[in-house]
Amino acid sequence: MPERRQGLRGLLRFEGNRPVVVLLAAGLALLVIAILVSIQALSQVTATGERVEQSLRVQAELNRLISINERVETARRGYLLSTQSDMIDILQESQKQFTASVAELRGLAGESSDQIAGIEEIERLRAAREEAISQSILSPYTVAASARENGLAQEAGTVITRRIRTITDAMREREAALLFNNARAQAASQSRFYVISGGATALLLLTLIAVIVLMLRFNRDLGIAQVRLRQANEGLEAAVNARTLELTRANEEIQRFAYIVSHDLRSPLVNVLGFTSELDEARKIIRKFLAELFERDPDLRDQAVWLAADEDLPEALDFIRKSTEKMDRLINSILELSRQGRRPLTPELLDMDAVADGVAASLYQRAETAGAEIVIEPLPDVHSDRIAVEQILSNLTENALKYLSPKRPGRVEISGRKVGPLVEIAVKDNGRGIDPADHERVFELFRRAGTQDQPGEGIGLANVRALAYRLGGTIRIESQLDEGATFTLSLPLRFTAGETVT
Repeated sequence: MPERRQGLRGLLRFEGNRPVVVLLAAGLALLVIAILVSIQALSQVTATGERVEQSLRVQAELNRLISINERVETARRGYLLSTQSDMIDILQESQKQFTASVAELRGLAGESSDQIAGIEEIERLRAAREEAISQSILSPYTVAASARENGLAQEAGTVITRRIRTITDAMREREAALLFNNARAQAASQSRFYVISGGATALLLLTLIAVIVLMLRFNRDLGIAQVRLRQANEGLEAAVNARTLELTRANEEIQRFAYIVSHDLRSPLVNVLGFTSELDEARKIIRKFLAELFERDPDLRDQAVWLAADEDLPEALDFIRKSTEKMDRLINSILELSRQGRRPLTPELLDMDAVADGVAASLYQRAETAGAEIVIEPLPDVHSDRIAVEQILSNLTENALKYLSPKRPGRVEISGRKVGPLVEIAVKDNGRGIDPADHERVFELFRRAGTQDQPGEGIGLANVRALAYRLGGTIRIESQLDEGATFTLSLPLRFTAGETVT
């Protein structure tokens, strides 16, 4: 496969869901970054807005203080000119408002050293003016005469008022400059916030568009893949059906061949058995003749001839007879396997407790003779072929009884359980056990393991595995030497005829 070029083009090329995940992760990261930066920018906008608002409030309070300052001076001069008591009330009220305004201004000034210094100077001047006001109230004529003599501009109250005016004007100019700077910072923060928000929104939109494009490609490719998969499945199904048909035909041919070969082998075998019997009868006649001959004329006795007739021939004929009988049993087993391979399976609902009881009953005499017991635990029902299942259980139980250990009383347990869509039936014994190296060997045709002191041709377990496969199941073994063996048959809970190749 040629190497793909890297970069955006390579990223947008769809392979699985990796680009979608990458883009979603990138979009999420951008969203988090945008939120964090936006929060920071918004906090800056809020902070500058608060500073602007603070400056506006300071300016408003300064304007109010300036107005009250002029009102105090106007009321003081009016009293000096008219000495009316109403002017004293106005003067005292204005002075209270002035004091309150100065206190409010101190609270608004915060930590601004320049503004605080001005406020402290105003408070000092306020105290001095209170003395001037008190003097004006107590001696209005004297204060007025002094003002006429020295000039109003040089009068103490006028000087204080003018000084306060100068200080407040300077404070207002500083606050105006601060307001301008804060307003400009606020505008810059707002612009930065809008730029960041707009950029983040654009990036998120691009990410969303890329994800949508990839998802559309994914859906398109998925549709194409589904069409190809469906076509492949159709072709595969046809190929499997054709292959299954071929295997079925080949298997049938093998079974027919095995049947024919077994039948053809059996015919000469019967002849061998028959002629062996005739040879044995002829041997008996020859032996009888030699015995009578040697009895009449001992000089004719030949020990080699007598041993041949009395020992060698019987031994050879017995060996021929046993070998042909074994071969006959093997042929019968092959014929049985062939017949079972051709027998159609008939699935039905099986009461496995009843099936196991029937198997145990058929082997009761053998178990009694071996001094063993067969224990059957509750078994789950299964939908399968009765004859095949009975044959499997019978072979496994018979094998367990055949290879018991002389060290302990024999015990065979038949148990079962459901495992998902399968039923597992276990036949467990406490017999001799099987070496793990021979676990696969015991299922091979004509192969046996362990001490060969029991009759058998090595077909039973091979037949068990063949039947298990035909039923759509498996057979496995767990065993150690001298620790017994457990054969576990796994069958589908519901078997349908035709599911396996026969």
